[in-house]
Amino acid sequence: MRYDITNIAIEDYINQLMPPREPALAQLEERSRQRGLSLVGPVQGQFLYLMALSSKARRALEVGITTGYAAMWLLLALKQNGGHLTGVERSVERVELAGEVIAQAGLGELATIHNADWTELLPTFARGSFDFIFLDILRSISAAEHTDEALSLCVDLLEPGGLLLVDNVLCSAQVLEDEADAQPIVRGIQHFNKAIMVHPQLESVILPLRDGVAICRKRS
Repeated sequence: MRYDITNIAIEDYINQLMPPREPALAQLEERSRQRGLSLVGPVQGQFLYLMALSSKARRALEVGITTGYAAMWLLLALKQNGGHLTGVERSVERVELAGEVIAQAGLGELATIHNADWTELLPTFARGSFDFIFLDILRSISAAEHTDEALSLCVDLLEPGGLLLVDNVLCSAQVLEDEADAQPIVRGIQHFNKAIMVHPQLESVILPLRDGVAICRKRS
């Protein structure tokens, strides 16, 4: 079952208000429309940019990269902050596409993208390695224990006062379904949402932006 999270006319109105994007972003938006690729979209991209910029993020991590679109928004902020983006993606094709578009945007020196499974790579990073994390893998995690693992790793890797942003936390409003009837991925997201709201190390809020975005701050 699919529900609308917000008024579609309002979403269209907000999208139309967005100023023209950087050429690399505009080209990727068109490329994605033609090929049916998934994007966070310009409104959420601007949101990521402003969150990274205003928090003065310098050591950012993106877990799960589809096209490099979100990464470029983050890099536009990191460039101003004197920072660097580390990306983790298990799909070779996605790593190649993201690397291509980031290089074309002239941001290649500010990013390192690892072709690896997050379950294997994240534990190799030191605790507190990052001050900003964008987690974009919830729709690919099929069990609650794996969302627990993802959250635990992100909290460990985040420095005190750092921000964790998570995409797809409303999952096309399927989180409204009864947990007993929901698909495993939806149950995992429902479990994740409850976990971030009661986590002793986090202060969190969920916003109905696009497919739902959670903002979590690690307590100092």
